[in-house]
Amino acid sequence: MRTSRRLRRTVAGLALACAGALAVPAVATAEPATPTTPTTPATGVNPLLAAIAALEGTGSGDGTGSAEGTDPTDPVGDALDAARAVLGAAPTVDVAEPDGNPLALVDAANGLLQGFGLTPFFYPTAALNCSALPGVPFGVVPAVAGAAPGPYTPTIPGVGALPTLPNVDTSIADPGETLYAFVPAPGGIVNDAANKSGMQVAWFNVNTLKGGFADMGGLTDVISAEVIDGLPPLLQGPARDLVQRNLGAFPSAGVRLAPVATGSGTVLAAVFGQVTHDGKTCAFFPTVGLTQVP
Repeated sequence: MRTSRRLRRTVAGLALACAGALAVPAVATAEPATPTTPTTPATGVNPLLAAIAALEGTGSGDGTGSAEGTDPTDPVGDALDAARAVLGAAPTVDVAEPDGNPLALVDAANGLLQGFGLTPFFYPTAALNCSALPGVPFGVVPAVAGAAPGPYTPTIPGVGALPTLPNVDTSIADPGETLYAFVPAPGGIVNDAANKSGMQVAWFNVNTLKGGFADMGGLTDVISAEVIDGLPPLLQGPARDLVQRNLGAFPSAGVRLAPVATGSGTVLAAVFGQVTHDGKTCAFFPTVGLTQVP
C-alpha cells in the first residue's frame, strides 16, 4: 500500500514536542505537527526535562511507582514515574489505513470526541488485529484521545449537555481537575466487555511538578459515579434512564473517561492501554496531549 494511503502515527519524541508547545496558546490540534526542539523562549530550557531533573534531584522516585494509581506514600516518585511515562510515550508506528478516505475513521472518532466538547490530543492512536469492521487491513482500529479542563458538565454527542437541576451539581470534572476521554473509531469495537478497566492516563503538571496515573472507566459508569450517584435517591432512577437513552444515540463501545485532579497549570498527559471486546484484547499505543487548566 502506498505511503500516501497509510496513516503514519509518529510519536517518537512527541512528548518533547508537546513540552515545546507550552509557549503556544493553542492546547492541542487534531492534526499532527512536526516535532521541533522544545524550549521556552525565556530560558531555552525544556520544561518537562527540567521538571524531571528537579524531581530526580530530590532523591525520590526509583521507577517502581505503580501504574495502577498514585502512591500517597511517595507522591514525588509517582510524579517522576508519570513524567517519564509522558516523555517516553511510544515509538514510531505505521498503521495501514482502510481503503477509501484514509482519514475517515479518525475523523469519525474525532467527531465523537469533539461532540463531548473535548479538545483532541496531538496525534491519533490505533490498535492492530482488533477491528470488528469487515475488510479493514490488519484489523486496525484507529482511536483518539482528548481532554477538557473543569468544571465540565457531561455533553452527549448529538444530544447536548445533560439537563441541569436546581441545587444539583451535574459536573464530572470540578475546577482544578481535567476530564480525559478515549474514543475508538465508531463500529471498530463491539460487545464492549463488562470490565471497563485497561485504559490509563499518565499525567504531569509542569507548574506544580505533580503527576501520577489514573484508570479510565466506561462512559456510563463514570457519569453514574460522578453525577447520578450524588443525586437525591428519587432522582437517580430517572436520571440513569435518561443517560442510557441518550447514550444509545451514538456508538459508545470502547469509549473511556477519567476525571483527574491534576490541579491548575499546564498539564501533559499520555493515554494508553487496552480495551477488551468480542473476545479480543486491543492494545492501543500511547497518544499525548496538553491541557491548560485554569
